[in-house]
Amino acid sequence: METYLYFRKFRPADIEFTQGSATNVLAAITGIGGAANAAEFKIGSATEIASITVTTADAANTSIGSNYATIDAIGFVTNVATSAIRTVADSVVTLDTSAQDSDNGYTLEANDKVKLTFQQGLETCVMYPASSLMGVEATATDQTTLRFKCLKNNNQDDFILLNHDAGKFDDVVAGLNAIVNGKNHGGLVTVVDGSGGTPVINKALKGLGIDGLGIELEDSY
Repeated sequence: METYLYFRKFRPADIEFTQGSATNVLAAITGIGGAANAAEFKIGSATEIASITVTTADAANTSIGSNYATIDAIGFVTNVATSAIRTVADSVVTLDTSAQDSDNGYTLEANDKVKLTFQQGLETCVMYPASSLMGVEATATDQTTLRFKCLKNNNQDDFILLNHDAGKFDDVVAGLNAIVNGKNHGGLVTVVDGSGGTPVINKALKGLGIDGLGIELEDSY
């Protein structure tokens, strides 16, 4: 039986922001294993957001959608509909105001606390048969790139980027060899799963400081 290699991006279980001003644009999401705007690492889809809660700093904010209960105290918690996500770009979430969506929008005020909880979304994980591994390259002293034959089988390549401690390329290669060719190979093997804020790293790659995983898919997915 062939070995299948599973990879999942680094994501926190949740993150909370305190709005420094009255804006519906949240701060860039951190804890994703790479730069907020890096194409291989960033959050770019609302499908990754499982839930949104807002804890109010004002007991009298009335600029909220009609589907929400009236705010009547400081610290009032509202479960905001994920349909109120206006945009997600470069790991920055923008919410609809109540003027933009009179049903589910929520106009944030200064010092409101916004909590995002994450789930598996589009293009956050991928699995390849080990036979699709075409090569491994040290793209930086602290990054190793795995080249896979595209799952669409159209003569393009997909790339998995592993961020790790500097100078660990040879150890990463040795670990991958152990995963693919070790005596216990066969079936589905988790190589790196960075979800939920508690990454799962295959034992063959532990101790290498792996703290980020990027996925670069062939364009036509």
